[in-house]
Parts: sequence; structure tokens; C-alpha cells
Amino acid sequence: MGDGSGRTRNRMLPPVATDPRHPINRRDTARRHLLRPKRRLAPLLLLALLVASPIASASAASTGTSAGSTPIKHIFIFVEENHTFDNYFGYYPGVNGLANAKPQPVPNSTAHAVPFEINTPTVATDMCHLVVCARTDYANGTMNGFIAGEKTNQSMGYFNPQVIPYYWDYASQYVLMDNFYSPFMGPSLPNHMYLLAGTAGGLLTNNITYQFTFPTIVNELDAAHVSWTYYAGLHFSTNGWNPLPSDIPFRQAHPTLSGLKESTDFPADVAQPGFPSVAWIMPEADSLSEHPPYNVTTGEQIVTGEINDIMKSQYWSSSAIILTWDDYGGWYDSASPPQVDQNGLGFRVPALIISPFAKQGYVDSTLTEFASTLKLIETVFHLPSLGTRDATSNDLLQAFDFYQQPRAPLVLPGPFIVNHYPLVYPNGTAFGSTPQGQPGKPLLPPSPYDLEYAGALVAAVSLLIAAVVVAAPKRMPDAAPP
Repeated sequence: MGDGSGRTRNRMLPPVATDPRHPINRRDTARRHLLRPKRRLAPLLLLALLVASPIASASAASTGTSAGSTPIKHIFIFVEENHTFDNYFGYYPGVNGLANAKPQPVPNSTAHAVPFEINTPTVATDMCHLVVCARTDYANGTMNGFIAGEKTNQSMGYFNPQVIPYYWDYASQYVLMDNFYSPFMGPSLPNHMYLLAGTAGGLLTNNITYQFTFPTIVNELDAAHVSWTYYAGLHFSTNGWNPLPSDIPFRQAHPTLSGLKESTDFPADVAQPGFPSVAWIMPEADSLSEHPPYNVTTGEQIVTGEINDIMKSQYWSSSAIILTWDDYGGWYDSASPPQVDQNGLGFRVPALIISPFAKQGYVDSTLTEFASTLKLIETVFHLPSLGTRDATSNDLLQAFDFYQQPRAPLVLPGPFIVNHYPLVYPNGTAFGSTPQGQPGKPLLPPSPYDLEYAGALVAAVSLLIAAVVVAAPKRMPDAAPP
């Protein structure tokens, strides 16, 4: 459902043919009376087509392409650790972000904590992101329990964009989702299970001894003979970002754990022919995952290097890259997550969509979550629904424009001023379009009535012209002399 600029060609009916050399006489009067309404009908039909044309074009633009007919042949899903949308992008131009932040009451005090900027790539400590803490932070949807739940003001911090400049660079050139949620209000492992299955089967913790038998998307990929690989550090064992070794049907179908590889294998693999159609890329290690208190700039550089590898490969021209974070990590976010069931949605997390076909510098506010990546895979590769969250999730295709000229890769850091946002060449020339809006303030969505009013205006003018044509005196031409 990518956005585009479809074209509807106006086809004008041929005018009624008459032979000017043929003498018009009284015997032709009846025939000319029959033809005259058709002459008047031709401009009416033309007007109708002119009225329909912008509406049809807008309809095509809203869908972009039919399901399953996209040029996407390779889907890459990167998942980093433990940050909210506001923690990374709360003051990005045009987003629903920290402009809507609520001061947090400090327990046993009359004071309130407000968001503050973090100018270093590391923080003092990890924070709680268990279910009990998450529910306290959520505070029944008021989003004002973060200090009580985390027991530290650190929760209210947000990173200066110069600490994570490449992520802001991607947002400025591709698509930033500002209404994308983790699926579960709790820690990593259940969220990663939702990433693969649209459910966690009731798992609420990082219990790596948990075994499950419900189907995952890799079962469907296998059945459809669509190739895939799941890259993760310590790939042979269940951990917070890799539930597949605990998937009993997977182990039965893949007794040697084929399909699982180390994250460090990814750069070499993507440089070779025959790369799989779907790939999940997880961190190599905790210290490189952006998980507090580890260095977020280091983690960003690892991810950027891997995305560079895709952009420099033969797969860029047919790729869709989704980059997101697995859970909120205790950080504050201002958006109250919709509660679709007893376990989620979880807190809002950053998500970037990077592709030759991604809209340029676009903030997408469509309600989306991890199951949307499942729906995207199912749509692109014609797979059946798992019947879990994916059944009703958005498929992310609205973030693409398949009619646009596919864009060249943006290999970072590139020939730009280091740690400068937006992207600027050393001579001061801006690269690409400047993000719309003001930092932290939502973009005003286009009115759904704009097209309706424009169409009504065109229709009214057309009807007026039609009325004039119909009401015009029916003056008969003089009969030609015999």
C-alpha cells in the first residue's frame, strides 16, 4: 500500500464524423437531430473524465501498488536494544514527540521531573523493563509513572542527535515511523517472540528455558520455499534476542540449527550471490546492542556499517530495510500505547524504513508494531497469515512509493560534515531535503477533505459548463442549396 503517483489517461471519444463535402438537405434533418445530442455528449464525457482523472490518480497514489506486486525481493529486519521513540527522536522535526511530554511526579516530593538532554553516548546504569515496572510507568495510560517505576530521573533523558547522527540522517532521507510500538509491555525475549510469531504464548519474562510449539513466520517461509536467515550473537542458544532454539517445530525441521548464523557472518554473506529473501539481524553482543549502559554510538556504528554493506551490495535495488528496537528499556515515552489485549501493545519504539522505494524524509504516523513486519513478509511473498497479531496489522507498504525513481544508496558517514544534522557537505551545501516541521511538533496531516473539496469544485464547474452546453440555443444550420 505504498504511496505513488499513478496516472489515469483521459480518452476523449472521437467526434461524430460528418462529411463536409456531402450536401446537407432536408432529408438529413432527422439524422442531424439524432446526432446533435451525441455532439453535446462528447464534451460532457470529456468533462466527466477530467473530473474523474485527479480522483483516480489520487486513489492510485494512496495505494501505490497492489499487494504482492512490489519490486521488493529482500527484506532485512534489524533489531537493536532498549530505547523509546522519544529517547532517540523526541525532538526530530515534525514528529509526535517530547513537545507532548508530561512532567513526572517524583515520589515523596512535590517536585516533577522533565525531559533532559543526554550529550554522552553512555549512561550510568541500566533501568528496569520488567512487566511490573512497565505497568507502573504506564500508569493506566497516563504515562506519568516513570519516576515511580524506574526509581531514577535517568528515565526522562533523551539523546542529543549528534550522539546518534546516522539514525537522524536515515530519518531525514527515508521514513521515520512515529507511531510504531513494541508488541509487549515488558522485556526482550517476549518481544522477539512476537517479532517471529505475533504472540509470545503467555511468556512474560526472559525465561530462556521456555519451549514453545506455536507456528512462526519461519515455518511459513520454509513451507513456501522462501529462503531466510536469522543472524544473532550466540546463535546456537536461546537468548533475549533469539527465541528460535526454543521453538520445537523449528528444531525438528532444522536439527543442525540451519537458518541460524552469527551476526558477524552477515557482512560477508551479503557480499555474495544467493543471499536469502528474508533476514533478521540482531546484535553481536550486549556491549554492541545499544542496551544501557553500553555505548549507543558504538552500536549505531555497527548497524550503519551493516546497512552500508546492503547498500553496496547487489541487493540494495530490491531491498526493504526495517530498523527498530526491541523494548523501551525503562526510558520515558510520551505516547500512550493502545491496549489491544492484556499484554500489549508495549511502549513506542523507534522504527526506520530504508529502501530505494521508501518515501523521502517522511514521518509516517500509521499505527504499526512488530507484527507489521510479519504482515510485510506475508504480503511480499504471498504467505498465509499466522492468525495472530499479523492478521489485523498494517503491512508498512504505505511508507513506500513504488512510482518514484529508485534512489541511490546513502552510504554513511559519506562526504558530509561529521556529526552534523541535517546532512551538509563540507562546502555548506545541504544534502537532500530538509525535514519538514519544527523539532518535536507534529506535522499537520493533510486534510482528508482537501481532495473532496477540490473534486466538488471541479464537479460544480463542470456541471455549470454542461448546463450551458445543454441550454445553448439549438440553431439549425441553413439547408445547403440543392
